[in-house]
Amino acid sequence: MKNKKNIYILLPVVLFIWGAVMYQFFSFANTKETQQLTSTEFQIKTLTITERDTFSINVNYRDPFLGKMFAPQNNVTSKKTSKTRKEPQIEEPLIWPPILYKGIVSDTKDKIKIYMLIIGGKTCLMKKGETENEVFLKEGDRESVYVKYKGNLNLIMLAE
Repeated sequence: MKNKKNIYILLPVVLFIWGAVMYQFFSFANTKETQQLTSTEFQIKTLTITERDTFSINVNYRDPFLGKMFAPQNNVTSKKTSKTRKEPQIEEPLIWPPILYKGIVSDTKDKIKIYMLIIGGKTCLMKKGETENEVFLKEGDRESVYVKYKGNLNLIMLAE
């Protein structure tokens, strides 16, 4: 019974509010008054634009980090009077020594792994970062190693 009492009170309130909203909406839509157009004259004002002040920044002060004075760079390029042609240097092909990778000698659980390489017929036990006969061992795992020889990187696979 208590809920029905609330419905009896709230239902007329809601209907009254919706009725007021509808009345406002339709009262603006049904205006029968005609609006007279009045001519308005516009006055145009001219804008006065002031010229901006220009300024420049003086950068001839001491550099706070280097402690040196500013030195302007000269963009003057010198003309070459004589053209000298340099003959292209013929690069000799890089001949790698015969390298064979035989595998990991140390325990695979150790942090420092020792790899067995045969470089030019000589057996070498190397760690990462070591150099032997100008061959630098960069990285490796069970199947392959990366070696660097005179600046060139190469992948050597496991030889069986």
